Amino acid sequence: MVPVLLVSSSAKAAGSERVHLTLARRLPAFGFDPTPVLFESGPLAEWLSTAGRPATVIEVDSASPLRKATRAVPRLRSFIRETGARAVFSNQSNTHIYAGLAAMSLGVPAAWWQHGSAAPSLRERVAAAIPAAAVICSSEATRSAQRRLSPRRRVETVYPGIPLAEVRAWRGRGEAVRARLGWGTAPVVGMVARLSPWKGQRTFLESASLVASQRPDVCFVVVGGALMGTEGNYPEELRRLATSLGIVDRVHFAGHVDAPYAWLDALDVVVHASRGEPFGLVIVEAMALGKPVICSHDGGPLEIIGEAECALTVPPGDARSLGAA
Repeated sequence: MVPVLLVSSSAKAAGSERVHLTLARRLPAFGFDPTPVLFESGPLAEWLSTAGRPATVIEVDSASPLRKATRAVPRLRSFIRETGARAVFSNQSNTHIYAGLAAMSLGVPAAWWQHGSAAPSLRERVAAAIPAAAVICSSEATRSAQRRLSPRRRVETVYPGIPLAEVRAWRGRGEAVRARLGWGTAPVVGMVARLSPWKGQRTFLESASLVASQRPDVCFVVVGGALMGTEGNYPEELRRLATSLGIVDRVHFAGHVDAPYAWLDALDVVVHASRGEPFGLVIVEAMALGKPVICSHDGGPLEIIGEAECALTVPPGDARSLGAA
């Protein structure tokens, strides 16, 4: 087995962290022995431990990127030496800034997975400048953006996967959710995504008000919480919007849930309203559960659904088109 270091600066219960977990679980089947290292405690640490890949957490949080580097890089250098890691793989650009520097200083190849849509921000430019054997992107859309920042790097597309059998095992468990909330046989339309303006919850609520005016039997649900700590008043703004639209009694805000599959299974229609979505794991999960999907005609979702007859696309941010779909 080839020892490798898997590094993530985030341990939150978000999409890229879930892909990082899948990578840690699957690498041994391909002859690699991953050692996870995290920059914070959180759900990802618990998931890795449950999967038999306990992570070492090094606390490097600092408001100053320079001070963060002085804490993270030496620790990562030590881990590379101790484990004999033959490669270092980072989750996201912000992790590669530190793990890539540590790997470079020891002559060890580094690679990282770009789960976002690379913009010409300072952070993305710095990450692109640090040597990498490869940058892995979650879709062709993200690959195109990354190649503009990293024209001299090897940039590849690897679509994230899901544990299909595990997700499908949740079929039928949505009935308990429906019963608990008193939905009965009413049609239920919902979103499952962390709360963030670019995820499109506002557009979803605006479209819900249009549907509600014509279909008084439909219920709506927003599943997801403010995970990143940068959302400000966005959760409260959504509730105020639902009130101003006159649908607050028709919308259930579930908050963050650790196991979203039962909620997906409870829905009759799954909405994915993001702008510039790099991939869209929830679309794959919804399709695995046999749910029809409406998503934005934009980014990664188009590559997921292809010519699928179980999905419709609408212009991003267009509440009227979304409501009609």
